Amino acid sequence: MFAMVIAALVYICLPWYIQSAVWLGNLFIPDPVPFLDEIIMFVPIAYKIKRIFDISEFLGKYGIVLAVLLGIGIIALTVCLTIR
Repeated sequence: MFAMVIAALVYICLPWYIQSAVWLGNLFIPDPVPFLDEIIMFVPIAYKIKRIFDISEFLGKYGIVLAVLLGIGIIALTVCLTIR
């Protein structure tokens, strides 16, 4: 039981593309309850893909503002380091 919990935690921490490969491999392993574990394994993949779309939408909306703030930060850091 402890090994299953550790395996689940490791699976959740994997990148979405590795999770997808493991999920596809698991589709071909016979189970006592068909498709139950595949559905459970798909939830973190769907969550990570949704998060990628949310981040890309945020960057599309506020990308210019973030670039300007990053530029100001780099200039301020450069000025602070050259004053010393």
